[in-house]
Amino acid sequence: MTKLLRTLYNVSKHLTASPTKLALVVRADIKMSKGKTAAQCAHAAVICVQDSSQSNNKRTRDVLDSWLAMGQPKIVLKIENYEDLIKLQKESLDRGVTAALVHDAGRTQLAAGTATVLGVGPDTVENIDKLVGHLKLL
Repeated sequence: MTKLLRTLYNVSKHLTASPTKLALVVRADIKMSKGKTAAQCAHAAVICVQDSSQSNNKRTRDVLDSWLAMGQPKIVLKIENYEDLIKLQKESLDRGVTAALVHDAGRTQLAAGTATVLGVGPDTVENIDKLVGHLKLL
């Protein structure tokens, strides 16, 4: 019963917080199977959570807590090429939003070191949309 009450308390304190989400941005210019794409997106999500949880910025950690309590909403988008991906990573970091770039290990479909997916967030929907609102769904 204590665990249930703790969960309800955690959810209730985040109900008044701004909605949050995590964006997973996949390069459209490289060939990856659906399974490979899913694995790379999972890597990006995990790295974003790890980076956010270890951040020195209290706001980043609070937004992460809210995102975790409210179901971890995510969106998967596509971006044209590596250059645009790096530009988005820089813009995200410049705005204080967590950005985690995944590089493939090179064991299956891609050359080692290939940048595949950028995780952006979690952060407020407003902040994420300012960064990725121009991109299309994968």
